Amino acid sequence: MKVAISGKGGTGKTTISATLARLAARRGYRTLAIDCDSNPNLGASLGLSFDVLDAAEALPKSIQGREPMSADRLITGYGIEAPDGVTLVIGARVDQAAGG
Repeated sequence: MKVAISGKGGTGKTTISATLARLAARRGYRTLAIDCDSNPNLGASLGLSFDVLDAAEALPKSIQGREPMSADRLITGYGIEAPDGVTLVIGARVDQAAGG
């Protein structure tokens, strides 16, 4: 099963996503949560500490346009184990805005 949550800013997408992911994992489903927001906060909603999240590596832009990488390899390389058995992958992060 795959579930995508999208919508207008400030409507609770992150909260709903974290809740659904944790509930699915608690019920025994293999659960992968992918945070594609440029300001990722899903990890905090899943219960990860800010120290862990600050050290976490987002998927690099360099994987785009390359030979396809398997989902298992992406998860192994970039997945972060969160509470309740959820695996988090940070899909994007803006660390610094460019001028102009």
